[in-house]
Amino acid sequence: MVLQSQGPVSFTKTTLSYPVYAAEFDPYNRGFLVVGGGGGQGRSGTLLDTSKRATLDTTAEIELSSEEDSITSLATLASKDGLVTLAGINSSEADQKAGKNEHLRTFDIKYPKKKQASDEKQDAEAQDANISFVGKASLFQPATGPKPETYQRVLRLSPTYKRDSPNKRIGAVATGLAKRSEIVVFDATRTPTTDAEIIARIPMRDNAEAADLDITELETNTFSITWATDYDVYEQTVMYNFDTKKASFSPANPRKVYTIPKSEDPSKPIRPKYRAIRWLGNEDVLLLSNLPNRTGAELSIIHFYPSGPALKVKQKVLPGHVKQAVGLDVCSLDSDKAGNKQVVIAIASHDISIPVYTLDYNANTHTFGKFKRFTTLRDVHPLQMTCLRFSPFHSPVRAPPPEQDKKGNALPTKNPAHPGPQYIKLCSTSMGNTVVVDTFALLPSTPSDRQSRYVLLHPSDEFRQRTTYGILIGFAVLVFAVLLQSMYSTDIYAPILADFIPLPASSASSSASEAVSSISSVVPSVASAASSAVASPGVKIADLLDMHFALPGGSSDAENKAVIIRDQGEGKSLAVHMGDKEEYKQQDEHAKHWHELNAKEQEGWKKKLLEAGHWTVEEGETILKGVVFSSWAGFVGRVAGEVIREL
Repeated sequence: MVLQSQGPVSFTKTTLSYPVYAAEFDPYNRGFLVVGGGGGQGRSGTLLDTSKRATLDTTAEIELSSEEDSITSLATLASKDGLVTLAGINSSEADQKAGKNEHLRTFDIKYPKKKQASDEKQDAEAQDANISFVGKASLFQPATGPKPETYQRVLRLSPTYKRDSPNKRIGAVATGLAKRSEIVVFDATRTPTTDAEIIARIPMRDNAEAADLDITELETNTFSITWATDYDVYEQTVMYNFDTKKASFSPANPRKVYTIPKSEDPSKPIRPKYRAIRWLGNEDVLLLSNLPNRTGAELSIIHFYPSGPALKVKQKVLPGHVKQAVGLDVCSLDSDKAGNKQVVIAIASHDISIPVYTLDYNANTHTFGKFKRFTTLRDVHPLQMTCLRFSPFHSPVRAPPPEQDKKGNALPTKNPAHPGPQYIKLCSTSMGNTVVVDTFALLPSTPSDRQSRYVLLHPSDEFRQRTTYGILIGFAVLVFAVLLQSMYSTDIYAPILADFIPLPASSASSSASEAVSSISSVVPSVASAASSAVASPGVKIADLLDMHFALPGGSSDAENKAVIIRDQGEGKSLAVHMGDKEEYKQQDEHAKHWHELNAKEQEGWKKKLLEAGHWTVEEGETILKGVVFSSWAGFVGRVAGEVIREL
């Protein structure tokens, strides 16, 4: 049966006989998924049928040698009747000690034939799928020494596109535990892969290992490879002629484009480490990094330039429950005529949850919007997740435009305006032998447009979510304010309030009305602050200004109004709302305009705004000049916290 997740997602699950470490979908979405792994005496690869949303059916399986390593990575190439699958499998310990590790294996997978009515008498075996071994190769330089350990850590292929001509692809593998770390780029159109298909060997600078890598196709036969070590991001462009086997590179050697800045605080010298990297287009990559000591994880986007260093343009701190991330994958949906598109992002968290976000790309400004949470899939597996993979999405074929009569009116057509429901699938695997496939339904961005692109989260859905969230927050604060006032009106709480309300000692036992009056003179109107739905976490300063001055009379009080940003304390989000700047500065003498902050304070606020999603680097500092910044944690918050704790 189709199970329902906590979000608008359906999923199916199967349990195999071995821990699963790798998974890869058919590159053309023909309804099949390859998974592999192993443990103990078992080493296996399995072909699963994902065409039915209700079940995951095993259609073929291959048992591998128990003397060799498990399948740790997979990549798939489409063939006419199935797949050519590349797998990372390290040779036996004896072979590795002899300096021989044939780590890249090739398998041929035949899909089951679709049974026709005329095939009823056909032998059932002819209908079955099968997996057969084709060959193996060692692309890395032979390891030497007392412990000649070199294993295949990463395997990636360039993306697949639907074209009239065959899609020629390249691949890359990266070493792990090697004394001489390297990335080997190879021609993926010829299998099994041998030394003759090697395009380039890229030695790692400072012998650092590639934590992850990805490949994009800039134009026909021109590819860009990017990889991340613990702290650095590199890029190399490869121009390869598949016919002559000639390759050229730009630049001649890999270029380091970005480095995680070192902490200025000597007491915190440890930096975050990169875990995964994925292309978002031809100029931008998404990076997943883990903070030190399992204190969290974050996403960041860096923009590549033709030359020179890259620029970090966006950052997203993941929710608090994500103490450490173990994997990342993205799925780019189709673009419209202008080049706008939506990207779906999934993160495998150490707590066995999968946060899913969407990211909108604006081709006109060449910028990405903010990360929008779509859903969080929780308790997906019984044990730690090992792999996360999206099925690729290819724009469906649209119906031809409707014919018109002599008057120019559209004639009725049997074909629908859109090709019907579209879906993307997300596979996750675990050490608990489980494989889960989540299915996400897509929507046309503009339903009335026959050529509309597809999205997972529609802009109107986002608006409704933000409006509902704002209304709920505002209502909750108003209710809390009423409850707080009712508490102050009883003498029983007077001793409690006297301990922390900054009132003269003589007024500690005064009437409740005097206490409320004193609080009101210190704190801005709770109802006024609560009525601002835009005072929610993640609201952009630019959006807040646009929304305010778009209201009737909004521009008339421009000199009096300002965006007020308050740091609510350690571990809390920034409070952002539009208010009267002079009135607020009278209430909080420590509040400052941008020009009143020193350089260190400005850098600190920019980091906080960037992490919280209120501001992006490309917006510049000009937009911050009219903002009032405050580190005042909020008098109402302190009072409320104390009262709740005492209760």
